Parts: sequence; C-alpha cells; structure tokens
Amino acid sequence: MKKLLYILASAAIAAGGCSQEKDTTPRGDGGMIRIACEADLTIDSSTASAQEMTRAAATPAGEDFALRITGADFDRSWATVAAYNAEETAYTFVEGGYTVAITHGDPEAEGLDKAYYAGSVDVVVQPRGVCDAKITAKVCNSQALVRATEAFKKYYNNAEFTLTTGSGGEFTFRPCDGEEEESVWVKAGTTLTVKGTARGQSQDGTSDGPLYTFTPEPLEATRPATRHIFTLDAKKAGSATLTITLGEGYTETQELDLELNEGAIE
Repeated sequence: MKKLLYILASAAIAAGGCSQEKDTTPRGDGGMIRIACEADLTIDSSTASAQEMTRAAATPAGEDFALRITGADFDRSWATVAAYNAEETAYTFVEGGYTVAITHGDPEAEGLDKAYYAGSVDVVVQPRGVCDAKITAKVCNSQALVRATEAFKKYYNNAEFTLTTGSGGEFTFRPCDGEEEESVWVKAGTTLTVKGTARGQSQDGTSDGPLYTFTPEPLEATRPATRHIFTLDAKKAGSATLTITLGEGYTETQELDLELNEGAIE
C-alpha cells in the first residue's frame, strides 16, 4: 500500500522568476508580482499503475495555468500565466495585499483526462518593489475505479458495472476483462453508486451461466485528491462482497455483502 506522488509539471522559470525576457523594472511608484508556479498531483491510493504515471506526466506546464489576481480594488484574469508574462511592459500594482490564484481544468468535468488543479498564495506589493508569488497547484477533484479480485473472476464472468455520480456522470467498467481499467476523474463531494451484472459458472460447460444482477451500492461523498476503489470479491460461488476503499493503505474500508438476483435473460 503506498501513496502515489506524481511531480507533474513546473513552469519554465529562470533563477529569479518566470521569464528572462520580461522587464523586471517597476514603473513609477507601483510594484511588480513575479509568478513562479508548478503543479503536483498527490493522490491517496492503494494502487499505482504505469498507465496512470504516463498519463500524469502529460499534465500541462505551470505556464499554461489560468491566472487571476485580486486585491482590494483590483480583479483581473489572464488566460495563462504565459500570457501574463508576455505583456509588453511590466505590469505594476499599487501598494497592498493581493491573492494570486492559478487553475487548470474544469471542476465540474468528469471522465478520463479530467484532472482539475488549483492553488493560490497571498502576497504584499511594496512601492517600486518586486515580490515573488510561488504557487503549487494541487489536484482538487477525485478518482473512482471498479475492479474485481481473482477470486471473483473464478466464479463470475462477463461482468459489467456502471458507476454513476451524483453529478449525472455514468462510467462503465468490465472488471473481468483483461487488464485493470483506468480510474476516472469525478467531482469532489459527489455521491457514487455502483450496480451491474455478471454471469455465474456454466452448469454444463457449454451454455452461458446464470445472469446475476447486483443491487446498487452507494458512497455518500467523494473526497478531494483521493481514489475511491470499489472491489468485487467472492469467497464461493453464489456469493459476493463489495469493498469500498478510500485512500492510502486502506485507511477506510466498507465491506458489503451483495444481494444477487438471478435474472431470466437468455
């Protein structure tokens, strides 16, 4: 059991700031905010996969994050940190406190490649001074995965489970087919419900086994920066359990005996 720590991306910054090209001489009595930002993804999880580490490495660089700076009488946004750095003249700010915030992704989006990052820092601008805003954006949404143990696969096949979020997202997992599927990104604070079907063992070795319907099982709310794993297991034919795992080292689990309803589908 281990914590996944992905150091994902960082802005291309010189020793003193985000860009060697930008004029760092404050104009008039104003001060400057020099931005250095990076993204890291730390997810509490009981598993790690090479696929996910490869996918994580494609996270945008720090200069691609959206930027917003707010103060007592100031509120302005830039499409990217790079756009802020590329302004022709040094942008000056009146003396006072400011909040510098960066984001990437959509907090409402769910699915593969839908990580959402955010971070902010407070700074104080002095007249004719340059202050550094060093920001780390962290993952703020959640992950979910449905998988099956080898014991479950011994008694069941052709399993198809649907994970439904409280936000209306639906994702299909086939945990008995080949390699483990990738986790999907879901909103933080949303409910998750898992239901599905699977075939039991064939009675004569030639025909399909009975089709079982697994009753829906809910999770009340997802946690930010946490992978929520629904694990199907079976100790014997005709039985099944679902273990819901949250976070590193199985810090919280919920094991449920599943009710199996045999269907009449040919």
